[in-house]
Amino acid sequence: MKRWMALGMLIVAVFTGTSAAQEITDWSELTDKALPAIVTVMSAGEEGAENTPLCSGFIISGDGKVVTSFNAIAGKRNLLVRRSDGSFLTVKGFISADADKGLIILQAEGNNLPFISLGDSDKVKLGEVICVISSMPSAAGQISTGVVSAFRELKSGLKTLQITTPVTKESIGAPVFNKKAEIIGIASFCPLEGGQVVSIAIPSNVAKELLKGAKAEVQPLSGDSFAPFALATAQTELYKTYKEAIQTPQPGEDNLVIALLRIAEAMARAGQIDSALGTFSKAMDFSQKIGDKESQSWAVMEVAKSLARAGQFDKALQVAKGIWISPHVDRRSYAMAEIGISMAKAGQLDQGLQVVQEVSDLLYRCYSLVGIAGVMVEAGQRERAKHIADQALQVAKSLKDKDERAGWIGEVARVMAKSGDFDKALQVAKGGDNKYLAWIAEEMAKDGQFDRALQTAKGTKDVSLRESALLNIIKEMAKAGQFDQAIKVSQEIKDPYKRCQGLSCVAAAMAMAGQQEPAEEIYTLALQTAQGIKAGYERNFSFSVAAQAFAQAKQFDKALQIAEGIVNENKSEQSGNYVFFLLAEAMASAGQYDQALQAAQRIADASVRSNTLSEVAMTMARAGQFDASLKVAQTIQDPLARLDALAGIINVIKAQKQQ
Repeated sequence: MKRWMALGMLIVAVFTGTSAAQEITDWSELTDKALPAIVTVMSAGEEGAENTPLCSGFIISGDGKVVTSFNAIAGKRNLLVRRSDGSFLTVKGFISADADKGLIILQAEGNNLPFISLGDSDKVKLGEVICVISSMPSAAGQISTGVVSAFRELKSGLKTLQITTPVTKESIGAPVFNKKAEIIGIASFCPLEGGQVVSIAIPSNVAKELLKGAKAEVQPLSGDSFAPFALATAQTELYKTYKEAIQTPQPGEDNLVIALLRIAEAMARAGQIDSALGTFSKAMDFSQKIGDKESQSWAVMEVAKSLARAGQFDKALQVAKGIWISPHVDRRSYAMAEIGISMAKAGQLDQGLQVVQEVSDLLYRCYSLVGIAGVMVEAGQRERAKHIADQALQVAKSLKDKDERAGWIGEVARVMAKSGDFDKALQVAKGGDNKYLAWIAEEMAKDGQFDRALQTAKGTKDVSLRESALLNIIKEMAKAGQFDQAIKVSQEIKDPYKRCQGLSCVAAAMAMAGQQEPAEEIYTLALQTAQGIKAGYERNFSFSVAAQAFAQAKQFDKALQIAEGIVNENKSEQSGNYVFFLLAEAMASAGQYDQALQAAQRIADASVRSNTLSEVAMTMARAGQFDASLKVAQTIQDPLARLDALAGIINVIKAQKQQ
């Protein structure tokens, strides 16, 4: 009779979560009662393929709610749960998940299923005896016991239970029982520095909180419904593409170095710092083995610049200071200048300026000061930018070479104009290259000072530069809705190539502003102008810009008609590379992803096509179309372009998670 009473109390503990009065010393009875509710979560095989076991899990309600590891199932779209009797339940989706805490509650089909209840993990004490019951046997066994050896806080801030019980791939997601037959955690593991791994239990109260916040409707296992799903898929694809990119041969020493650095930067952007540093190290090792000193100096300089772009400033400086200085060019100074600018872009303005002081070559010091001033303008620090521009001016004036001095005085004038100090910019430009008047005029137009911009642009002696400045002023006028003035200036441009661009830009802006009829008239003028151009490249480019304008106004049929005309006229698919790139970009920006992809596939050049697909994928990701963006990224043939796309998508997903 006592034996039956004890067994009855045990059943209550397992199936209702209440505490048993008698503590367990033999885990066999608990195992017999719990196993029907412990399941194997599996990835469903497609088209006759076998189902793949992923981890353990356990049913917590009669209607099929299953607690398991988020990390083990993330990225899998079709799941099944296999019960201990060999039967399967289809997973309809999930009702609650927390990627940072590593748990998800799936919703499987079923009624009146055996289940086990969650206990109170807040009552756990150090040294408590525990038992992990997995759905599958492993090298550590299916059932293993141990104790709670520590309370460990993870990097995410989650406080977990460190346990001595070994947790394997098979037992991740399994319930962790105390000796009162209460579930006090969910089995997992935590990697430590140095490659060590410790077994942990995610507290059962985390699962309780997830259950409280569960959605009424079942959500699909997709990245669009829950961004961390997409993040897991993207990271898996990133690692696969990384291995492919590393193994892809590159012709020539310079191409190999650039490829390795591109790979490293992509991995750094994706947050895979260890892989990034390992690839940087490969690039550095290869660079140092280059026999020609000039080539070696160039390669090491590129490594330093790339490290800085990846935010590895200390390593970048260390590499830069070891660059051999050629009699022809001071690549060490160039690298230091780029590092200073990269630091400024990362928000480390003061540190960037300190690095600039170590740049010995005055030309590169001027270059870096101008660059940092530009970064300050973009960051809204205009007054400070003016101060740095003054410093750059003094350095520029000290340059010995006449042409270099005139050029850099002009660059300083340009950054002064960007900071809004137009009077001083004009004054400084008089002592520099006349072409900088054109760039100052463009900055005036961006500030809405159109009359002054036109007056300044017309003071540029070089006709080509003057008309380029007028074209950029037209674009700013069109953005501001100054259509009549923009049309007038467009018609004053003598170069039909630039006139067509100006008219196309105005027509697109008018159409987007709802002025369809006048826009059609301007489109006609633009096409007539393009038709009158005889030179093949300029003619194709002008028609391409007109097609882009139609696409921006969402007149895709007309845009495609022009693109087809370019291809047919030239009797070459290659001639359509640029126009279909422009159309794909415009279509993606308008949310017309299918049409954008069709346009991208018309691009004959494999490299241009890969980069276009990468841009389309990124645009889709920014619109929250994570699943579709990943599918597009996976179609990119060039592994370097695919890696860039995946790194960009990962950044977009992470940014959305933080909002």
